[in-house]
Amino acid sequence: MVTLRCSQALLRKIRSAIEDDLETESALGDWYGRAIIVRPVQLVLCTNERSLLSVVIPLSPVTTLVDRFRSAAIDRINQIPISSELLAKECSALEDIRVGRAKSRSVISAMNHLTYGVESWLAYPHPNDLEHLGLTLCNTPISSISTHWPWLEAELLMTGSAVPGRKWKVPPDAL
Repeated sequence: MVTLRCSQALLRKIRSAIEDDLETESALGDWYGRAIIVRPVQLVLCTNERSLLSVVIPLSPVTTLVDRFRSAAIDRINQIPISSELLAKECSALEDIRVGRAKSRSVISAMNHLTYGVESWLAYPHPNDLEHLGLTLCNTPISSISTHWPWLEAELLMTGSAVPGRKWKVPPDAL
């Protein structure tokens, strides 16, 4: 079980039952969600609490937001170059997703930083590829995590060690 901890603005949009006091069963911890509205685009930035891995999904339709988040998060986790057993365990925690309020100021601060990257990415002509945007955010150095790189931090959290320079399981043309 994992909690998608949403900003107040996102909670108002999705109108879901809020469950705040639940313990996560995931090595990576909970995920945080924030709506990014840059007319005419409406997106949700979802960032992992411990590793700061990120995925970006469309906001609408809000009724399927949690399901689309689950799918995107599982895809992102499966790109981490670790054993399939650890990947399966982490992905199985995403089968039960609850919605709660955002709590961690440091994660919110990191998401503010990543939001600038999303907004600048949207300001220039590009293919409308949210996977590429998410991978770009995962390759953004962030000083609030020990390794400074979300990919390495996720690997470290899940295995206890990280290998700098290791290739992640992403499509070669994605970065």
